[in-house]
Amino acid sequence: MFHEFTFEAAHKTTPDTPLHGHTFKVKVVLTGEPHPVFGWSHDLLEVEPVIASLRARLDHSYLNDIEGLEIPTLENVAGWVCRRLDEEIHGIDRIEVRRGLEGAAEGVVFRNRH
Repeated sequence: MFHEFTFEAAHKTTPDTPLHGHTFKVKVVLTGEPHPVFGWSHDLLEVEPVIASLRARLDHSYLNDIEGLEIPTLENVAGWVCRRLDEEIHGIDRIEVRRGLEGAAEGVVFRNRH
């Protein structure tokens, strides 16, 4: 199963990069044993508040000011999201982060190594 969210943020990836912003789209892919009755691996009523809290930390922020995101490349953002969510949600398989328009986007897949 997966849960997606978006956030708007500004960043600079290098000192020479001009300040700019993106709409980031994040997909959190979860794995685990299916519930014997419902079939889901995770109850989204438990997952969504954790993700909403993390999203609130990122949305409308300057990513470089967030501890651990001083160099906010797509790869570093995906790893940061994975590490934060992995503290509260079991079974995170991977985090996908992309930016850009549908059909003209770029992104990264970060596999959780637990």
